[in-house]
Amino acid sequence: MDHGSMLDPYPLSVGHIYEPRPIAIDRGQQLAKLTASGVDPDVHGDCLDLTFLGLPILDALAEPGVPLQGQVHIYQRFIQHAPVYLDTKLNLRGEITAIEKVAKGEVVRWAFDISDETERKLVTVDRAGLRPQKTRTANSGATDFVKPPEEIQPGFEKIWRRTLVPEEVARYSNDGRNKIHSDPEIARQFGFRAPIAAGLIAVHYYLEAVAHRCASGTLDIEIWFKRPMFWDETLTLRHKTVNGQLTGMRIDNKVGKVASMARINTVG
Repeated sequence: MDHGSMLDPYPLSVGHIYEPRPIAIDRGQQLAKLTASGVDPDVHGDCLDLTFLGLPILDALAEPGVPLQGQVHIYQRFIQHAPVYLDTKLNLRGEITAIEKVAKGEVVRWAFDISDETERKLVTVDRAGLRPQKTRTANSGATDFVKPPEEIQPGFEKIWRRTLVPEEVARYSNDGRNKIHSDPEIARQFGFRAPIAAGLIAVHYYLEAVAHRCASGTLDIEIWFKRPMFWDETLTLRHKTVNGQLTGMRIDNKVGKVASMARINTVG
């Protein structure tokens, strides 16, 4: 990366509270984004694909003077307490829970709660992002406080193999929040050979698999983003079961390296 690709230290501090805001995800938005991701648009029926909670969270994070461009999504967790339906009025509240200096810059971690109009908590979302910087620290990695599982594990079986389409990846991120997903020149400035697919696209793939195998209205899923998914990447989704229960998934890139990993935790 050249010096121009580095980001300034995060301008907000741990404990910063984001202004509560109303949100709603309509059916048309979900169908369009799932189609752009290559996901069956009807797989979730009348229920919300939890991935879409990431979009209003990104809006909340993009406060004046806090650009998202160049930030790399490294971790996501959804704890779903009850079903969430499309076209439902929801409320979003969140805060910054940690900021840690690491070898590649700094990792910022956020927690958001999504509730209904009666203030019943429906989903808790935990998110972490890496802000690349020229910095020196004793910490060795970019995910020191969101440690991923070991990459080499037995028992994973192939579900599907798909090739991303650059035009669709760019269309998914056409809101312009972070042009690292759609602009080849911006991607090169941050050290990538081509634009990288939004991490939320991988989340769609994992939640599609969950919907086919263990949909129940409650869920606890953690996702670690290990390597970029380039907008023309060929991906393989694999899953692992224990006693018939889905326990883990991963997405491998075209050379067999893990792009992201997911763990399904026991709810309750």
